[in-house]
Amino acid sequence: MSFATPRGRVGGFPDTPNGSIRQRAPAASSTTSNYPRNSTATPTAATAAAPHDARHRTNLPPAPENAVPAPPESQPLIPLTVIDAPTQRFYACAIYIALFAWRLYDYVQVQDNGFHAAYFFKWAFIDGVYLFSLPHLRIPWLELSSEFVLAAFLFTVFSDWWLMYNIPLPFQGWLLAVLKVFYDKELAISEHNVKLSNILHNSSLIMGKQIINILPEGSAFLNPERHPHCLGPDQPLATVPLFFNATVPIEVELVRFDLDTNVPELVKLSRREIKEITKQSATCIEDGVVTTYQYEVALKKPGAYRLNKVLDEYKLEVQRLTAPTYIVPCPKAKVRTADSSTRCLGELSNLALEVEGTPPLKIYYSRTINGKDHSFHFQSLQPDGFTSPLLSSQSSASLMLAKDADFTWARAQKVPVGLNESMNNAGKWQYSVDKVFDAFGNEVSYEQPEDQEPRPKPKDLYQDFTVRERPRITFQGCDPTNPLKIAKGRQTKLPIKISNPGDIPKGVSYTRTWYFSPIDTLTKSGDHGDVVKLGTFTSKNMSDQPNVSESGLYTLKSVTCDTCEGEIEEPSSCLLLNPLEPTLAMHSTEIPDNCAGNPIGLRIDMDLVGTPPFKVFYDVISAHGTRKEHAEVHNLRHQLELVPRDAGHYEYKFRSLADAVYQVPLPLTKEYHLEQDVKPSANAYFTNGTSSMSACLDQQVSLGVQLLGDGPFNLEWELVHDGKRRSRKETDLKSGHFVITTPPLSTGGDYTLALKSIQDSSGCKVFLKATPRKISVRRQKPRAAFGLLENKRSATVVEAAQVNLPVKLSGDPTWWVQYRNLNSTDGMQLREARSANDFIEAQEPGIYEIVRVSDGQCPGIVDPKANRFELTWYPRPELSIVPADSIQSTDQQHKFIKKDICEGDIDGFEVALKGSPPYHVQYEVRSKPKSGSASVARKDFDAVLSKASVQMDTAKAGVYSYTFSALSDSLYNNQKVRSQPLTLEQTVNPKPSALFVKPGQTFKSCLADEVEQRIPVKLEGKAPFNLEIEIKHQSGSYPEVYRIPNIPTNSYDIRIPRQYLKLGSQQIRIRKVRDDRGCQFESNVGGSVVHFQLYDSPAIYPLEQRKDYCVGERIGYTLSGTPPFEINYRFAGKNMRAKSQTTNFRRVAESPGDFTITSIRDRASECRATVDLTRTIHPMPAVRVSKGRVVQVDIHEGSEVEILFDFEGTPPFEFTYTRSTNARKGQKSQIIETRHEVSEGYSKVVMASLEGTYQVVAIKDKYCAYSTGHVAAKQKGQKLLY
Repeated sequence: MSFATPRGRVGGFPDTPNGSIRQRAPAASSTTSNYPRNSTATPTAATAAAPHDARHRTNLPPAPENAVPAPPESQPLIPLTVIDAPTQRFYACAIYIALFAWRLYDYVQVQDNGFHAAYFFKWAFIDGVYLFSLPHLRIPWLELSSEFVLAAFLFTVFSDWWLMYNIPLPFQGWLLAVLKVFYDKELAISEHNVKLSNILHNSSLIMGKQIINILPEGSAFLNPERHPHCLGPDQPLATVPLFFNATVPIEVELVRFDLDTNVPELVKLSRREIKEITKQSATCIEDGVVTTYQYEVALKKPGAYRLNKVLDEYKLEVQRLTAPTYIVPCPKAKVRTADSSTRCLGELSNLALEVEGTPPLKIYYSRTINGKDHSFHFQSLQPDGFTSPLLSSQSSASLMLAKDADFTWARAQKVPVGLNESMNNAGKWQYSVDKVFDAFGNEVSYEQPEDQEPRPKPKDLYQDFTVRERPRITFQGCDPTNPLKIAKGRQTKLPIKISNPGDIPKGVSYTRTWYFSPIDTLTKSGDHGDVVKLGTFTSKNMSDQPNVSESGLYTLKSVTCDTCEGEIEEPSSCLLLNPLEPTLAMHSTEIPDNCAGNPIGLRIDMDLVGTPPFKVFYDVISAHGTRKEHAEVHNLRHQLELVPRDAGHYEYKFRSLADAVYQVPLPLTKEYHLEQDVKPSANAYFTNGTSSMSACLDQQVSLGVQLLGDGPFNLEWELVHDGKRRSRKETDLKSGHFVITTPPLSTGGDYTLALKSIQDSSGCKVFLKATPRKISVRRQKPRAAFGLLENKRSATVVEAAQVNLPVKLSGDPTWWVQYRNLNSTDGMQLREARSANDFIEAQEPGIYEIVRVSDGQCPGIVDPKANRFELTWYPRPELSIVPADSIQSTDQQHKFIKKDICEGDIDGFEVALKGSPPYHVQYEVRSKPKSGSASVARKDFDAVLSKASVQMDTAKAGVYSYTFSALSDSLYNNQKVRSQPLTLEQTVNPKPSALFVKPGQTFKSCLADEVEQRIPVKLEGKAPFNLEIEIKHQSGSYPEVYRIPNIPTNSYDIRIPRQYLKLGSQQIRIRKVRDDRGCQFESNVGGSVVHFQLYDSPAIYPLEQRKDYCVGERIGYTLSGTPPFEINYRFAGKNMRAKSQTTNFRRVAESPGDFTITSIRDRASECRATVDLTRTIHPMPAVRVSKGRVVQVDIHEGSEVEILFDFEGTPPFEFTYTRSTNARKGQKSQIIETRHEVSEGYSKVVMASLEGTYQVVAIKDKYCAYSTGHVAAKQKGQKLLY
């Protein structure tokens, strides 16, 4: 058993869908429930065979759970879970109805514009898209068969043809009338679509109404919202709002109570202020009644103000509410200047603020610490014992309205505010007043607005403090365990150190105080004893230290910086001692020579007492003079050896002894005065050179030797090299100085020169311990030679290029190379080379030669086979023009002229190239047209051969100059050709041209015209011209050619003979033109074209013979000729043009004026027929009540008021007006009475005394009439309709 939706039968309607649609989950029941249950076929074969019986069943069997779902192609395109079936059918029908309404709208439009074919094809396409797309949606009950869709499409195409081509049918007029009800726009004289109902029902024709109200009793209230007001330097006036309700006062009086004395004073508003109040009331009138309005009263004195008396224009006293308004002095605050602007860290601020105003007061102030702002406030600031009605629980209004009310509580009072807080941050502090409020809420702000330039605050609004860090004091390098030691009786600096972590102000003094106890009064524990003294030292520099000399214990008590007392850090005590003076005990013995036994010096044993380290100062006196010496001793015992080099008599005088504390002289006794005759053994040592020396190859080395002892001397020395020793002995040297000269050192390597022994006259041979000299001999001499470039010592480069000629060097850096250019006159040049592979910079051609070389120590040699290098230049590329018959030279050497050519012809020339290919040629093409500015185009090309062709530019006429500016080859880039560029010039003559002055224009003429039409042509080129014209007729016959030779000027009027023209339309085209230069321009296709037509004349007749019309009426004419027509007319001083697709011409008169038809032209003739049909359009009459405004007039009972009616139109005027009840909220206005009046003039005045709203409902003049119901056109004998 299967369930499936039946497919559509052959016919126009589908089968009813079966229950397969409802075989979805229960969640979709809300969608499927829209189908009636008795409309689904039973899913059995029997019911399928007999659908008639199935329609009589009321219940359906339950759907099987294993039902096979319908195939996908039978399901709707839009799933029913998205949009259910009834909604889809509704959308399809709604779309068709909207399209049908649009079709009817276009049907009305086509009646006026006549675009029949466009509208027909538009709707045939839309209907086809809709009908053929509908079956593909597979909407249940709208599954149309293909036969039905085709039939429906053919029917809709027929209906489109009937509607859009305006085929007459019996009910066509009835259909148009029904459509006009929904769309009543028509063409007006101004050629715009206007809605006739808007013209006929113009609300601006009757404007204005007058409302008369009976005045109620008014009231006045001073400052009802209780806004605070105050007076101060920045606010000299207080503007207090005074409200009036339903009254215009003529006298206002206030009473002011003084806040200090409570004495009342009357304040009366001046006449000028009363006039301003009257003007203010005139702007606040609604429905003729004065409403509530406000006036600002300017008050200059502080006090409590009440309304005392208010009289209106009838001198009646107005009701007033007398709640007082307080105008008090504006609150203010200031900072009391502190006694000092300097505070120490941790001290109290001790500052006071002073607030003045009406208590209780509130003040906001800010405290800024090093740029960080903190805001604070105090509130409820009031003097002691102060009472105020504002603070009382009783209603303040009852106190203020009492006759004996006391207002002195509101006077301004001063309240001090103390600020006493600990200042625990060092730096810049500032207390600043920001805002202050009084009891009424008056605010005075001292803050700077963000949108204004910052200004300095007054000095009484802020207080600046400088909070300084407290200084710290301690002893540096001295404490009881490390005492300070000085000589007795001398002074020293007490090592006090002061540190100040903050900014140190200038000119501030530091005071140090300390306790002192002498050394002999200290206790056994080292503390102060019974004797204690107080010491003080003051200076402006904290690095200064006091001078002390007494020994004892110093303990720091305090340190003060200006007014800030500092802190004492450890160590805070210093022990000063006076040590004993040093002493020296000496014992001396002689030092004998081991060979001869002669004394060679003294050995002194020293015993010292004192404070190490010690210095012993003594003088050495000999034949050579006296010299001062000293010995440093770090212990209490020391042994000093005095061994002079030279023989002779020596005296040693010990002058003084110094330890860490003292320096004392030694007594001039024998103990400290020693003498000795010294005869030292022979000795020798080098006098010059260092322990290591350098030498060049083949160089001799000389060293001086000093000989000591009794001459003559025998000296032995040796030279060691490569493990070989060569000893030399010099004998009988009588001088004390000798120079050793080595033989030439011809082998490189290290040599050692050493002194072996010396023997003097005593015969004692002494082996010498003198330091030998080490001599390093270089193994080679410095060398220089030119290197190779590409395996040769020659190079060819481009001109002016810098070349680095390679130089090969050996030796020790740095080298000095002398060279020269044999082809230059510059002479010798010197090159400093720091690398073994260096170079010589060369920019000029020639032969470069290295003359000599040396390094930092030794001269060198130059390789004779590589001492020269040759440098040459490549030749530069060249360019020239290949001679030809069409190229001629000029007087200028580098300028050529080429023969003239016509625009568009092909031409060129050749250039010859020399150099190293490939070549790159750059040139400029400068074009100068006969009119306009010149232009320059830069071009280039590449060539590999010795000749190249250049294509010349002939696309536009003008003078062309080809200037070759740069030439480059493979070696030279962007090389200028020469000092004067090569130039070739050619003149390109323009092609002649012939254009119609007005191309595309249609020249029209009638057969009756005798004068031939002139067709202006503009020619360009050199006269005379030959012109060829093609005339192609509308009939499609072979075109005729009309030739005009020898046209002498550039402007010409063509007159085509009548034999070339035929009745109807023809196209005229310029085929060919040639000028005197032989240049020709031919247009095969397109080109400049004009049209020429001949016509025969249309006519127009009015439908009505009357000449006066009203605005809103239709003016109709009938036309004679072939549609469409073009009607020219004049209206309101403007010439206008209209078109008509039919033989009827009708327009709505939308505005007054003279409507005159001046000419008519139809499609067939194109000849204009001149006519003069004039109709006068009169404006609709208009009336203005009270100048067209809604005026409310307030009167008292029994008074009268004028109602002014102004008219527009042609007199006489008849009008009807009504009096109705004044509109109230929630109530409609009811007409009370209706009156009819006549006016011969343009205005009329009617007196009224009854309350109500007066307005006009109908107006009529000589020609036209208008009412709020409808408009009736006035003709002769016509009456006004209401």
